[in-house]
Amino acid sequence: MLKTIVHPSSKLVTFILALRLALYQPQINHLKRVADALIICDRRKTLTNLYREYVKEYDPKTAADFFRESPWEAEMVGKSRQAYMLAELVAISQMLGLEDPIVISIDDSLGKKHKDTRHLEAVDHQYNHVESTRKKTVYSNGYVYVEAHIQIGPLGFSFDIQLYLREKTIRKLNRKRNKGKRLHFRSKYRIARAMLVEITKLLPKGQTVYVTFDTWYASAKLIKFCRRQGWHVVCALRSNRLLNEIGLKKHDLEMKHRRYIRVRISAVDETRPPSYCVRTIRGHLKEVRDEVCVIISRRHPGDRRPKFFMCTDLNLSAQEALRIYQQRWPVEVDNLYLKEALGLGDFRLQSFEAIEKWFQVVVLALNFLQYRQAQDFLRSGSRSSLAGIIREHRSEHACTVLRTVAEQVLRLGAIEPVLKRFIQPEWCVI
Repeated sequence: MLKTIVHPSSKLVTFILALRLALYQPQINHLKRVADALIICDRRKTLTNLYREYVKEYDPKTAADFFRESPWEAEMVGKSRQAYMLAELVAISQMLGLEDPIVISIDDSLGKKHKDTRHLEAVDHQYNHVESTRKKTVYSNGYVYVEAHIQIGPLGFSFDIQLYLREKTIRKLNRKRNKGKRLHFRSKYRIARAMLVEITKLLPKGQTVYVTFDTWYASAKLIKFCRRQGWHVVCALRSNRLLNEIGLKKHDLEMKHRRYIRVRISAVDETRPPSYCVRTIRGHLKEVRDEVCVIISRRHPGDRRPKFFMCTDLNLSAQEALRIYQQRWPVEVDNLYLKEALGLGDFRLQSFEAIEKWFQVVVLALNFLQYRQAQDFLRSGSRSSLAGIIREHRSEHACTVLRTVAEQVLRLGAIEPVLKRFIQPEWCVI
């Protein structure tokens, strides 16, 4: 197999240096190598496979020690990355003259591991709400994380992802840990709130902010926390939530003789965006002091399974509120690229702390791609896909490899020595 990386990408190196990370040079070197190989490698992203991408032979064990033993904290990299990305995207949006509000999306995701995986501390049997039904509860062996995504018009990036463990799992792990290294249980609400607190420290003053999340996070506590920051909330609700002390399902039945409002929400097919039939009602959710607008949405008048949404900004129309909620979609795109393209779940590290570091490096690689995406939009005015950015990044490395091979063949006057260096031994047939 052809080795694909002569040296880490100069663009990636510039990006990492701009973060001003409090790391030693050997740590920076490993960070650059792993992040670049995550983008380049099209196999399973084990540390061995990642380091096989390099022409120079690096020892994968040193990469494992970078995560397991090297004295750095995941939070050190995370905070620098978050501050830099948010500042850059706000600056780019201002250069483009964008007047879009900042939309913060909260979500969680389950990544599956093999059923025999037992000794990785972040892996456990987790509730799978995608595959579970009313009649059957499904648990999957894997890891769960909570993610925050920030979107400003066409520009966006993954702000942070943090691992979630069940309280029972925390107790089991703490039995084998020293007192000073014990883990503390945090609910998904606490994790989401902690990420929002970090965002409040970095957001520029005077910005209009909307927070979006699905029904799993639409608790009164999280809604009230967002409102105390001066932010508005647009979220999905379950049909059993109480508005003016009456269930939303009953409100829907009482409004069956009212006319629908037709709204159109842009989709992938921009030439013919789908339309929805909506009705709105105002009132007070249980335990939420502020008046809110609840939107009852159907795909067509005969749809028996309506969706319920809530918006705290009473100045927005139903269509405007649903368009803001639609900006949750990039968080799903993040999940796809984190797990499928960048190998978030390919870790083979045992300790919880080492896995947290792995997650931060993978998110850094994704942020680099999103930063290049924003730069392309600034230059051309058109938004490239992340897949296109990955192809471009790989093409740059391919050009470097071809140029280096040609230069070495010309210098040595022989092909075989160059082949031995650029093709992995088990694939090299001369």
